[in-house]
Amino acid sequence: MAETQSPEAVETAETVPVSEAESPANTEAAPEERLVIEHPLPPAPIITDGPWASAHFLMEEYACDCDGYCDGWPAEMAPELLEKIEALRYAFDRPVIITSGVRCDQRNAEVGGIPNSWHCFGHAADLYCPGIPYTEVARVARTLGLGVIEYPGQAFDHVEIWD
Repeated sequence: MAETQSPEAVETAETVPVSEAESPANTEAAPEERLVIEHPLPPAPIITDGPWASAHFLMEEYACDCDGYCDGWPAEMAPELLEKIEALRYAFDRPVIITSGVRCDQRNAEVGGIPNSWHCFGHAADLYCPGIPYTEVARVARTLGLGVIEYPGQAFDHVEIWD
């Protein structure tokens, strides 16, 4: 049932000026808020069978997502990278979404990756953490020893290790 207000309360509410900050014309998000991806998590049920890369990630999350140019594994994922991404997940205590792991050369070219990208060798992943600014994800990733390239226009980070 809707709550009713006394006439005095309604009159007061109507006469209270709206500050400039609250005006509908000023509804643009603050710069830091625009840095956050609010993508939903994958829909339930989440398939959890198959080999695990680490405590929170299936190997499949890192597989090449090409249209059949390869078997999904043109290179093995580097264990050190998997460990550091797991540590990143622990640091935020919330899911980290892998958008790209290992790539075959054809898929790498399709997405505009540089020739000899670390993705092609299993040493890189693109990721984001819903609700966390990509700048914060990048900062924490660097403290874990990951190389980071930030993509402000797309609000995700590329993380990599070097051998």
